[in-house]
Amino acid sequence: MDRPLLLVGSERFPARRELERSWSALVGQRGGRVRRDRINGGAHWVFSDYGALAPQLQGAGLMPAEDRNALVGAVDPAVSVPRVRQLVHGFFARHLPVRALGR
Repeated sequence: MDRPLLLVGSERFPARRELERSWSALVGQRGGRVRRDRINGGAHWVFSDYGALAPQLQGAGLMPAEDRNALVGAVDPAVSVPRVRQLVHGFFARHLPVRALGR
């Protein structure tokens, strides 16, 4: 691995143990920089638009709490959406700097 890598997980991912083993193998390799983080209280789809939509559907009575929790977890979108944005933006800002046009 010779490039930076961002690994962001959720505590409610069904195959979390298997994923942790593969992530540990990646982190153990020399060369690239790896950033690991987690969205506490989140499930796998919290990283998509569902992180904001599923709680709204639940609030409108269009999705049961069990389905919302299975899809995105119980984390409040006011916490999860900015956190995902912060992690991705911070990673790109650090490792993919914008170059001036014409250079």
